[in-house]
Amino acid sequence: MSRALSEMRKNKLKKYPFYCALMICTALFGNSCQKKDEDSLLYNLFNAKYKNDTVRTVNMPDNLSVINNLTRELTRNQMEINAYNVDKTEPEYNFLNDCVNLVTYYIERTGMRMYAVKSEKQKVSYRRRSQSNKRIRGYYQEFKICVYEFENEETAKVNYEILQKAASSGDGKCNSIFNTEFILKKNEIFEFWTMDRKSLGRMREYINFVDRQ
Repeated sequence: MSRALSEMRKNKLKKYPFYCALMICTALFGNSCQKKDEDSLLYNLFNAKYKNDTVRTVNMPDNLSVINNLTRELTRNQMEINAYNVDKTEPEYNFLNDCVNLVTYYIERTGMRMYAVKSEKQKVSYRRRSQSNKRIRGYYQEFKICVYEFENEETAKVNYEILQKAASSGDGKCNSIFNTEFILKKNEIFEFWTMDRKSLGRMREYINFVDRQ
């Protein structure tokens, strides 16, 4: 009886490496399936022949009511907002990729304002459940806002639909590193973006605030 059990154990041990190899292959295959869509998007993004298109903005009198309301709301919540100086004499562009229709959209800075938003105080993130001082680190919540101006509301709406379609292409993976979101307000398009995923929740709070204005 004991000899039979011993033989069975030996047979199982012989088969053990095979089962391990099978499990590893299965896990790798499953992981590759999950990444298939994302990898194909990356392949298209870096290897496909893209067409270029330009979204042309116009330097119009600034409609500051939305920004002024947003500034008050940010200040109330201990967030700073600072305007960038945009050199409109240089042919500089922002860009956005549509990796489904294979188009790169360049957005002129002719009619553009830029703002940087940052929390006044650091937020605390705990690396583990332990809340000892040695295991915490601070970070600032921050994001950027670009405001694009157009000659009228109709033109702004057409360009908003183009940019929104590009931003959401590939289920949002084509431009996911910037986490770009757009809001249309009359003849202006507000672009919110951040490369810091920890700031996404706070940024979306103010996207909703602007959308309600």
